[in-house]
Amino acid sequence: TGYGGVVVEKCTINNEIVTVVYGHMRLSSIKAVVGEELKAGEEFALLGTGFSTETDGERKHLHLDIHKGSEINIKGYVQSRSELGDWVDPKVLLDL
Repeated sequence: TGYGGVVVEKCTINNEIVTVVYGHMRLSSIKAVVGEELKAGEEFALLGTGFSTETDGERKHLHLDIHKGSEINIKGYVQSRSELGDWVDPKVLLDL
């Protein structure tokens, strides 16, 4: 709970296997199939409708998690920064 519609992608970033979790997605909009290779920048799904089950009753927004390894880990919010040791800061990847 808390993520609404969830899409999980396994990929390689900087020669390291990572798992990307996209939350609050409209599951009926997913264009990719399991095992299909996605290209950078390719649209594969839409955000869910705000204040619906797709967004777990929240406003329309993206929940993005990137963590090292291939384990599917939908952790959500954590209590301490130390729990994020295997997570990747998306700002670093996007040059923000």
